[in-house]
Amino acid sequence: MAPHHTQLPVVVCPGFHNAKLTQSWVRSLPTFIEPIVLETSPISVQAVYQALTETFGEPSDGAEKLPVVAVRFSAGVVGLVGAIAQWQQRGGTCAQLIAIDGWGVPILGMPVTRISHDRFTHVTTLPLGAGETNFYATPNVSHLHLWEAPESVSGIAVSGWQLDSGVAMTAADYVRRSLRKQWNSAFNWRS
Repeated sequence: MAPHHTQLPVVVCPGFHNAKLTQSWVRSLPTFIEPIVLETSPISVQAVYQALTETFGEPSDGAEKLPVVAVRFSAGVVGLVGAIAQWQQRGGTCAQLIAIDGWGVPILGMPVTRISHDRFTHVTTLPLGAGETNFYATPNVSHLHLWEAPESVSGIAVSGWQLDSGVAMTAADYVRRSLRKQWNSAFNWRS
């Protein structure tokens, strides 16, 4: 699926929480993003995979497809990681997975970036798959606050396995910066 003239489709897979929190998070996204919120069980790999194929078509159908960019939160990390693994096994590609508080979920063999609500979650999640850059809130915030109001969450963007040396910014700014790179790549991909 090629992006619209100015927007990059981004799959959003929330966890088990009030839908108003996800709506708030989606409103924090930049205008160059076309959010596609998956309304399915966040822990069901098959349900998430089916939602992906309903949105983008089967990855093996021969049509050239833009690599998937996806954001998942909490329990949504579980289903989406498995679904993206199936997507890749069947010929699709993944440009980036942004895991927001996906504590305890291994993400290996995929281009991942992790966003955590505190330093402990950041440190204990890195061995399960770290991105080129990652982000954690400082001071700590609640798990749900990170999803509901990323623009109010201060933190540090760090390279790979770094813990303390990084760039101060908000969680919303970090997501925007990560998605801007994907948007630029998508339009280069189309050329």
